[in-house]
Amino acid sequence: MKIKNINLLLLSIFAVFVVRFLLSFLPSFGFDMGSWLGWASRLSALGFSKFYSDISWTQYTPGYLYWLWLIGKLGWINEFAIKVPVIVADIAVGVLIWSLVRKVNQKLALASFFIYTLNPVVIFDGSVWGQIDGLLTLFLYLSAVFLIEKKNFALSVLFWSIAFLIKPQSIAVLPAILIAVILRKFKFKQVLFGGAVGALAIFGLSWPFFTNNPILGLPQQILKMGNFYSYTSVNAFNIWSWVGLWKADSTIFAGLTFSVWGAIFLVSSIAFALYLFRNKLDSKASYYLLFAILSLCFFVFPTKVHERYLFPFFAFLLTSASLFKSYNLFYIYGITTLSSFINLYYPYAYYNDNFLKSEILYKISGGLSKLIGFIFAAAYFALLFWKKLPKLNFKKLPARNPDVYKLPKVSLTSKTSNVILAGILIFAFTSRVLFLSNPQKEYFDEVYHAFTAKTMLHDGPKAWEWWNTPPEGFAYEWTHPPFAKEVMVVGMVIFGENSFGYRAPAALLGTGVVLLVYLIAKQLLKDELLALFSAAVISLDGLTLVMSRIGMNDIYFLFFALLAFYLFLKEKYFFSALALGFAAASKWTVFWTIPILGVAFLALRKKFKFSLLWFLIIPVAVYLVSYIPMFLYKEHTIETFIEVQKQMWWYHTNLKATHGYSSPWYTWPFLIRPVWQYTSGQVNNMVANIYAMGNPAVFWLGLVSVAVATFYAARERNRRLGIIIFSYLAFFVPWAASPRIMFMYHYLPSIPFLAIATGYVLRRFPKTIVYFLVPSALLFIYFYPHWTGIKVPVWLDNSYYWLDSWK
Repeated sequence: MKIKNINLLLLSIFAVFVVRFLLSFLPSFGFDMGSWLGWASRLSALGFSKFYSDISWTQYTPGYLYWLWLIGKLGWINEFAIKVPVIVADIAVGVLIWSLVRKVNQKLALASFFIYTLNPVVIFDGSVWGQIDGLLTLFLYLSAVFLIEKKNFALSVLFWSIAFLIKPQSIAVLPAILIAVILRKFKFKQVLFGGAVGALAIFGLSWPFFTNNPILGLPQQILKMGNFYSYTSVNAFNIWSWVGLWKADSTIFAGLTFSVWGAIFLVSSIAFALYLFRNKLDSKASYYLLFAILSLCFFVFPTKVHERYLFPFFAFLLTSASLFKSYNLFYIYGITTLSSFINLYYPYAYYNDNFLKSEILYKISGGLSKLIGFIFAAAYFALLFWKKLPKLNFKKLPARNPDVYKLPKVSLTSKTSNVILAGILIFAFTSRVLFLSNPQKEYFDEVYHAFTAKTMLHDGPKAWEWWNTPPEGFAYEWTHPPFAKEVMVVGMVIFGENSFGYRAPAALLGTGVVLLVYLIAKQLLKDELLALFSAAVISLDGLTLVMSRIGMNDIYFLFFALLAFYLFLKEKYFFSALALGFAAASKWTVFWTIPILGVAFLALRKKFKFSLLWFLIIPVAVYLVSYIPMFLYKEHTIETFIEVQKQMWWYHTNLKATHGYSSPWYTWPFLIRPVWQYTSGQVNNMVANIYAMGNPAVFWLGLVSVAVATFYAARERNRRLGIIIFSYLAFFVPWAASPRIMFMYHYLPSIPFLAIATGYVLRRFPKTIVYFLVPSALLFIYFYPHWTGIKVPVWLDNSYYWLDSWK
């Protein structure tokens, strides 16, 4: 094994641990965490033999209780004593997966490590919820490894026995161990010795808790636990979600109770799986897949199942997918991960009223229960017959579809192109800085952002504190990360504490957005003239102009998100991660940049490079560094930082405010409801207004261009054009799930990609150029006062309201 690979693994382990540890500060599942901590105190005070009680709720097997006893004795009774060992166990499983897959492919092994340890289900269950399924999975996985890889039956049974004592649902994979006795031809002595080891482990570790009833104590405890939840489903989105969650499983159907039907479904599904795999278990990858299927069966078919019973499934399925190098298995892994994560969120949100709870997300997750139950049932059959499914391997697509239309060559010298680009940038810069200081006082959300930047400038700790009462008409802006406001401070230091000072950085970045549209279009679609058209289109847009002239954080996020995307395309991953960090430190909307980068990576078939690991470290570091000014005040601690993040989440997920100029997301592309940001009032039949609205020609003709580009991207399988369409949609369609009020300017991040799609159409159909650019330029001149607060006669102002919804 190369030293380089070990060093990369160690760096990866460290990075994952840091990420998981930071996430462990998020609020736990209150009831479960309270039980762990309470049991630790109880064990420390009463010991093992007096732990179980009919008075106190003690519905757990002895395995994990040893750790609770230890932390109780050491005085470590806190949430980190619960979460950190689970994080370590999850990482250990990831390392085991890496050790198996590296024999097949080193890069795939490291990727598999991250795919498991940063799986949202694994993170949420251990780092957030505070459950111990990671420990259960570690011992089950060790049992499988010693059975499949080492052929050591005794150690396999020993680890399974420990897993069984942690959680009895370990019986899910017992058929795989038993069938190994038959098919792997273990000698009778090995089987006898292994059985004795398992029996002694279970008896020896449970005996201290049942000294008065050492033989029947554990079985009675397990029966007691099983009878405690006599329901169809205890929040598990399995087939019983079709009947309904928390329905009595003693209900009679066709002469049998639901619980009996569940047992029949479980036994039948296991038997069917074993029958299909009877001739396939000479393959190690197939054996891990069998472990995964058995884990899935135990979640999908019986009654009384909790939402977390599926947890061990992911480690086994990922191992099999990696060893088989199967795209189909990876897709099933991804779909079931998303489904399980939604399932986990539902009970967490129901029982926990904290900043992670969103009523709309809670309702959506509950509403998906029947669909997800169907998905898990379908996953069972898909895994059984995965080799017969259509092969979804994008690497088998041709490098370039021969039907992709090749844009005609245009004679355009580098000098001419540079002159045109310079002209577009000069125009964009001039239009953004002209009359930038008007109005001279804060307007619209500048009363939050710019006002808070001024507070920062004067060393005001109140800028970071959500509990303070601001002056009338203003508010301290803590609902977004601080980077944009900190840059405004720099602007005021350079240009003075005035409106120009806190708006100037936005104007510069707004000009940079135009340049980045040019660079992205050129890099992705490989055409100079197309890139120039794209830059021209966005330079003529009104919404981009308005948001480049105001002291808010939107243009900051957009600039750095586009910069991260461009550098990602150039494979400058360190600097791309740095830019992504600045975007994250400006606005949480950065979340939607991540799938864009992922889709671009897959669509462009980029090779995995270890420099991609910077994305796990740099953005988090930049985000934390942006809060350094907050920590300069001694009264601000890490607890203050954590609480600020909680307050931000609470604000955006529970905001019930209304606003006359709010609008639903699906109206934005049609320019239905602009946002009235400022008015001077009528004086001598003159008035100045600022409306955050797009150029009608850019918006409406651009929307047609998006549709046309989508058609050709699909028809010609043009992956590069498809990335543009995906990026356009990714930045505004997710707002459909937002619980808070929305505004037209939330559409801003999609406009650069609308501009590139428009540039493509103009380049492909040259006859449309004049019909697009001329109206767009004329409307830009016409609406410019309406976007920038220049005083105009009332009659001209009245002409701007083409639709009643524009007033």
